[in-house]
Amino acid sequence: MVGAKKIMKGREPERFVRGKQFHKNLQRDWKNGVNRAQGKKVTHEEEITKPSGRKGRIDIFVNADDNLMAIVEIKSTDWDKMTLEAVRRNVRRQANQIWDYIESQLEQGKDVSPGIIFPERPKNPERLRLIEALFDERGIPVVWQDESKEERKARS
Repeated sequence: MVGAKKIMKGREPERFVRGKQFHKNLQRDWKNGVNRAQGKKVTHEEEITKPSGRKGRIDIFVNADDNLMAIVEIKSTDWDKMTLEAVRRNVRRQANQIWDYIESQLEQGKDVSPGIIFPERPKNPERLRLIEALFDERGIPVVWQDESKEERKARS
């Protein structure tokens, strides 16, 4: 073992495999209308040009109408294994990535509704609140896939 990662010849670490499967399943569910995007044009891995001129790919892109787009990023971040400084650094990096996507659409005169989805909430409630607050400061709502609507409402 090197750090917390298992290195296996010819195989990815299990957490990468789980993360890729989560990503794939979520994209499929959105495409099939499971997550309330019925009747809208939903694509995944939508290629865009960032304001810097570099290419990017939006995990889930919903064209709600001619002017409104939803941009959803999927991440499998394990927040429990990070230091608080690493949490802050990761939120900053992930929010910057989403803002590159948002700005690419704003430049085209589109309105954008962003979001980010993680498979699991951090175990520590203070860490969970910190992550949500940091994303909220950047105007990005967070969804935890393992949290029901009722649980989310109870936390509000």
